[in-house]
Amino acid sequence: MAGIFFKICLWWLACIGKFLFVPFVMIMDEGGEHWSWLGTICITSSGAALGVYIFFHFGEVIFSHLHKWFGAPKKNFKPWKRRIIRLKWRYGIKGLMLVSGMISVPVASLVAAKFYRHNPHALPLMIIGFFFWAILLSSLAYVMKLAGITFSF
Repeated sequence: MAGIFFKICLWWLACIGKFLFVPFVMIMDEGGEHWSWLGTICITSSGAALGVYIFFHFGEVIFSHLHKWFGAPKKNFKPWKRRIIRLKWRYGIKGLMLVSGMISVPVASLVAAKFYRHNPHALPLMIIGFFFWAILLSSLAYVMKLAGITFSF
């Protein structure tokens, strides 16, 4: 029992680090455990939710302390800052949810904490976004395994 809990904790840590690849490794690895489709979704989505929760609140603390220590930043608008603001206005938190699975859990959570820490729905929306990414990636890995595409890790 302790062994399986330890393995799940390791998968959670892997989800926090490299969310995009974990469902493929869990389902398609021929040499390791054989995780089911639903088990993979549960483990990857809960690991991502844990990571989002930790890094979102860590980002809130860091960004609020930076604001206290250094004050408000100067209003200098460079072209790359304008692009970031334009993306934020155009797509919002839902746009970040759409790309969050392709970037890592810490980066997506810190970006959400930077731009949306005052939005009370930001944290639940990020967790929901990673849940749908877990379903999508686990389904893709399962279909690839059924098609006979395997990898040895």
